[in-house]
Amino acid sequence: MGIPGSTRWRTAADFVTARCAPAAPAVVVLAVFAAVGVAVLDDYGVSVDEPVSRNYAVVAADYVFGDGALLIGDHDLYYGVSFEAPLLLAERLLDLTDSRAVYLLRHLLTHLFFLTGGFFCWLLALRLCGDRR
Repeated sequence: MGIPGSTRWRTAADFVTARCAPAAPAVVVLAVFAAVGVAVLDDYGVSVDEPVSRNYAVVAADYVFGDGALLIGDHDLYYGVSFEAPLLLAERLLDLTDSRAVYLLRHLLTHLFFLTGGFFCWLLALRLCGDRR
């Protein structure tokens, strides 16, 4: 360690700038993608597997909390609920009953999850490669 005032000591502002400056372009890009995603959220319909995935989460939640039967379909063995459970929790916390509102919420949360994953993927690439490009 150096003595205070030497070149090895940096101010807090320099430290924050050095840490946050590389992520600034990614944050701007993600903010634009988030805005576009929210703007077009209402333009997409329900895909073929969304009702099946939601129903699987409902059946699994009912089973976990003792209100439902065991999952019996073979296709149920290949799907996990780690992504579906938070979506169902958000739906139940907001007390949504309208199917349109349920799927719009699911689309929004899925998009935000995608953006979060993209941001952390970018941070990982930045850490591994050491360059923003």
